[in-house]
Amino acid sequence: MTIRRHGLAAVAAATVAAIAPVAVSAASTPSPATVRAAVADPVETGFLEFLEGASGSLEGPFDATTYANSVASDRKGRGSVLQALHDYGFVTGYGRDWWKSGSSERLEEVVLVFADARGATTAARTSRTSYAKGQYFQSFFDAKLNDGAYGVTEGEDGYFWSVIVFTKGNDMFAIERGSYSDYPTAQSIAQAQKAFEFAPNSIDVPPPAVAGPGFLPNLRLLVIGALVLLLLAACAIAVGVFVVFKPWSPRLPAVEAEPKP
Repeated sequence: MTIRRHGLAAVAAATVAAIAPVAVSAASTPSPATVRAAVADPVETGFLEFLEGASGSLEGPFDATTYANSVASDRKGRGSVLQALHDYGFVTGYGRDWWKSGSSERLEEVVLVFADARGATTAARTSRTSYAKGQYFQSFFDAKLNDGAYGVTEGEDGYFWSVIVFTKGNDMFAIERGSYSDYPTAQSIAQAQKAFEFAPNSIDVPPPAVAGPGFLPNLRLLVIGALVLLLLAACAIAVGVFVVFKPWSPRLPAVEAEPKP
């Protein structure tokens, strides 16, 4: 199976929403254990989990680049996903991937952590719009969760996906249930309901590290001093150039201003 969705994959074909980008430093990333603790186990029995790093699965912690490589098949698509994640304030993510031995049944769950709730809700809303335009889109269905949650069915080459996307606090979750038999919508709803109840209200994003208060005044003085020196040097260079290479004032033809349209 080569179909990969993960909720935000559809963003690759969407126009990035006009929200202010949120800069997040590496020091602001919650631990993988913290993020993994937000992802529920399967509500169904008989599923086996892929090992972290297994080929073809998004299992374990991931950054923006890993996510984009997983959900987009070409360079342009990966670039679109990366740009969207950056603009929405993506911080980190975690994925879990299961299959049933001896069958085609598949269950995938990912959580994407953003700097704030606005980033998560905007990402979810954008992905819904893009799903509707997707090549394999079939229909939307009621996810039976909170406001903003939605379900979508997709099909390709006889394989059926029922996907649910929802947000909780600053986090966006995607639950994906796949089968060759039929659309496993009831199973995806059951898993999403468990995931919603299991997830915390939000995953705390530690503030970025800042310099100690004793260092800041000295830093400001250094910056001011450097700017003064640069200004003096620029003035000296400008005067020197003007004196040595003083240009003659050429006779320039008058140019009429073009009327504004």
